[in-house]
Amino acid sequence: MSSCKVRFAPSPTGYMHIGNARVAVINYLFCKKNGGKFLFRIDDTDTQRSKKEYEDSIKDDLKWLGIEYDETFRQTSRLERYNEVLKELCNEGYVYKCFETPEELEFKRKRALLKGQPPVYDRSALELTQKQIAELETLGTPSYWRFKLPNKTVSWDDLVLGSTSYALSNISDPVIAKSDGTFLYSFCSVIDDLDYCITHILRGQDHVTNTAAQIAMIEAISKKDNGILFGHFSLLVNKDGSQFSKRLGSLNLGNLRSEGIDPMAIWNLLATLGTAKDTAILLSIDELANYFDIASFSMNSPKFDIDQLFMLNKKIIRTIPYETVAKHKSLRMSEEQFNVIKENIDNYNDLKKWDAILQPGYNPNSHLIDNLVIKSFKKHLENTDFEYLTSDLVMTLLNAVSNDMSVFGRDLYMPLQKAILGLDKAPRLTDTLRLFSKKELLRRLEQATQDHL
Repeated sequence: MSSCKVRFAPSPTGYMHIGNARVAVINYLFCKKNGGKFLFRIDDTDTQRSKKEYEDSIKDDLKWLGIEYDETFRQTSRLERYNEVLKELCNEGYVYKCFETPEELEFKRKRALLKGQPPVYDRSALELTQKQIAELETLGTPSYWRFKLPNKTVSWDDLVLGSTSYALSNISDPVIAKSDGTFLYSFCSVIDDLDYCITHILRGQDHVTNTAAQIAMIEAISKKDNGILFGHFSLLVNKDGSQFSKRLGSLNLGNLRSEGIDPMAIWNLLATLGTAKDTAILLSIDELANYFDIASFSMNSPKFDIDQLFMLNKKIIRTIPYETVAKHKSLRMSEEQFNVIKENIDNYNDLKKWDAILQPGYNPNSHLIDNLVIKSFKKHLENTDFEYLTSDLVMTLLNAVSNDMSVFGRDLYMPLQKAILGLDKAPRLTDTLRLFSKKELLRRLEQATQDHL
């Protein structure tokens, strides 16, 4: 592919959720695979609902994901340009002014449905004379603008859906500007895509109707056939097949991050969800870009299962090297310590918990019932010369306690594990005890003993 430029254009009217992330991931991987450029555009023309806190959050999420963009701008910085194009289209007869109130439009919609007709705008505003329009404007009647769609069927070779056609007579002439002077997404998006030389638009199947209307706008504004390529991938559904709710707070990236998810778990899942490819365990975006294939997306709706993401996250955290993990959380634990405990790590919150447990001075809050095993182990530690235990020495000490107390298995290991780590589940004692100095082991055992005096 000689040139490629894609865009990710979220609206800052809410926090970035897994559905938004899927659009960003697909566009970014396609861009990387084809050596293109990535544009981050903030579609903030909905001034009533757009908030800076959402915009800042989206930027933070993109940074967390590792998405770098070559250009960025917000649509509200280009209002002059949108007005300029509106005037041009008005002079050329592509747009027309309307005066219906929202209530009148709703009445027309319901009337059409009762007649068994599609709720398509009837273009009654085109029947107004210049005199009638002047009178309405004199009265201060609120007006808005629509783009007049040509009476034809538009076709395009969709990167996912294949050959696609849509009859423009099935949809209403799109509203492009409101009575308060604000512009709508579809109009601004077309102008931006043309001005910034976007070559590929990859988005969900819910935009197919928008694409049909936007192709007509592109041709009207650019005065040539559409040169932008489109790809519409199927929308996510819940694991039970029900409609996927983008508003689920648990699925916004901020919450997933707080649950200790590694960004690469999201990348690996979303890069293949809805495709014929197996979900990979790849540890870099470049590797995933090489693996990614837009043509492999199915037209069937993929099921999103949060448990699948958690399972994938566990596999990735247990696969990535210590150096990579340490960068994420500025770990204090050593590489040796990490290698011992990583099979007990499901997410970064677990990693943070273990990092605290392994530090000298940590209080396990063991709450033991019987500390006789602890006392015996402590006595043998005091009488053994070492700085850090070896696996063989640990086994020697455990066997000594077992012989002293006639305890075996769980009855032997669990009191010591709780006293030293404060956990019911942990790696083998022969591994974990080696991570602490003799001084720290004795301190923790003494503390566990004192807790029950």
